[in-house]
Amino acid sequence: MEFKNQLSNLLLHNHSKWLIVIALLSCEFIFANVAQNSILLSSPDKTIQLSVRVINKQLTYTVSKNNIEIIAPSTLGIMVDSTLLGSDVSIIGKAVFSKINEKYSTVGNHPKVINKANEVAIALQNAGKNFKLFVRVYNDGYGIRYGLPEGAKRIDTELTAWNFADTNGKVAWSDNSVTYESLSQVTAWNKVPENKIIMPPLTIETGGCWVSVSEADCETFSDMNLQRKGNELKVVFSYNKKGWDIKPLEGNGPKVLNGTYRGMNVSPWRTAIIATNMTDLVNSDLLMNLSPAPAKGSDFSWVKPGRCLWQWWSVGAPKYEDQKQWFDAAAKLKWEYYLIDDGWRVWKQDGKDQWQLLAEVIAYGKSVGVKSIVWVDSKEMRHAKDRRIYLEKVKALGADGIKIDFIPNATSDIMQWYMGSMQDCAELKLLLNFHGSVKPTGLTRTYPNDITREAVRGNEWHMTRYKRIQPLNHDVSTVFTRFMAGAADYTPVMLDPVELASAKYTWAHQFAQAVVYLSPITHFTDQYKFYLESPMFDLFQQVPTVWDETRVLPCTEMGEVVGFARRSGKTWWVGIINGANEREVKINLDFLKGKTNASLIFDTMKGFAEINRVEKEVKKGELITVKMAAGGGFVGKF
Repeated sequence: MEFKNQLSNLLLHNHSKWLIVIALLSCEFIFANVAQNSILLSSPDKTIQLSVRVINKQLTYTVSKNNIEIIAPSTLGIMVDSTLLGSDVSIIGKAVFSKINEKYSTVGNHPKVINKANEVAIALQNAGKNFKLFVRVYNDGYGIRYGLPEGAKRIDTELTAWNFADTNGKVAWSDNSVTYESLSQVTAWNKVPENKIIMPPLTIETGGCWVSVSEADCETFSDMNLQRKGNELKVVFSYNKKGWDIKPLEGNGPKVLNGTYRGMNVSPWRTAIIATNMTDLVNSDLLMNLSPAPAKGSDFSWVKPGRCLWQWWSVGAPKYEDQKQWFDAAAKLKWEYYLIDDGWRVWKQDGKDQWQLLAEVIAYGKSVGVKSIVWVDSKEMRHAKDRRIYLEKVKALGADGIKIDFIPNATSDIMQWYMGSMQDCAELKLLLNFHGSVKPTGLTRTYPNDITREAVRGNEWHMTRYKRIQPLNHDVSTVFTRFMAGAADYTPVMLDPVELASAKYTWAHQFAQAVVYLSPITHFTDQYKFYLESPMFDLFQQVPTVWDETRVLPCTEMGEVVGFARRSGKTWWVGIINGANEREVKINLDFLKGKTNASLIFDTMKGFAEINRVEKEVKKGELITVKMAAGGGFVGKF
């Protein structure tokens, strides 16, 4: 009663002040309510803001960049043990905020990585089950992952979505393929078929940015695919359509990554790189930054990039009696590696089996300064014990790397097999190249020996003996699809005129692939005679495979033309690959410091299996005009 009298007096005698008090109390309630139903997280530079909200009991999120909405309200949720976590949810307890701030080294587009982000762990409750949402926001994107309820036994499906606020820009995307070897293309958003399974990464122009959607740190989950519905992309598990049990793969030891984070079983990060220019897009380390650092005490100083000669594409299965010639050719080219591909398993000679002959071949390579990588079919090492025995045998013969091919669909079990393979090869100091494989998800940070992998529609899809022709627009699209996930073994640089004739790719285009396409060990695809006899022979001896700096040239347009300027030490290399239309571009040499000598490789505009090579002095700020044929290109060394 006394409180009511005091309130009445306030209203009668100090009406305006009381209205202010009511307004303040109302605001305090609103903010308290928001604190229980909404969590806001910004990037370190404040340009990206991600808000997690519970709207009508549904867990959602939105993302903006420079105050422009990029991701409109989008669904979050995962079904575990037949319970859909996220659809009848409440935020419980206080969100726990933390900062990520570290540096590490890598090999690729640049040597040093800054891993700086803000993270929040949000405690949630759904149908009596407690779980968490982990959100991490960087200056160049974000990742979201689920911490599963304690005792969870089965993953049924996932509802995570990316709902784009603006879909008027171009989008680079790829059809589904179990080995990621389908065509990449650039279209309007509405040309991406609805409900069709497609493969990440997918890159879209939206809100004044380039946004590339994928996943990071996939250790025990089935590989993630995508489906479009309206303006949304949704998570699909096409290799475990009915879900999977949460259980460790038999034989994987305690050192093998097991899908945990901060003491919980977790999903992979669902990611989007967000960049306002293509140089930042291509240089993003988001997927690696979201993956774990190497185990304490790990030493990967033995991991060395380089160029690799390769036989299978050009002449078929390797013959034992030809191997010295291939090693000698690699030595003349000053290339570091030679791949002994499928076919060595049937070698027999003078009472020696294939293993003895393989040992002789590897030893000869060492004698001429060339290291060996050995091919194997994954079916010979599907079980952990068999895998270890096989890898130890290859290592004992003196090989420096292994190429594992024909890997089954990327189910939860097979993804765990990948983890075990990376761990075994790391312990044995074997470089690793997965073929017929799944895309990478940033785990090259954890295992730098996983130095390249296929999972790309590369030059194996342009071969006369298989009647395959690679369409001209694929080369200028895949930079924004598969290569956004990491290095890819595209096997670049076809020079054989017979092989090039069907699509008339030019020599300049093919050489430019080695500059544009990142692969720390680059497997040059053609027969060695075409490199040794080439007017570009001296440049083949010098071209790097990893870089100190990478810039995307202004002429670049998704699906049309792609140009990179890359620096190694004090030397700049420029590579431009052109698509289906003849064009002329101008290169501003503003990246140079002064005057320098340049070697320039142009299309002749007359024939595809020839070049116009120019040696000249150039200077900073000079413009070079480059005219390219359809399927043409340009290479410059400065």
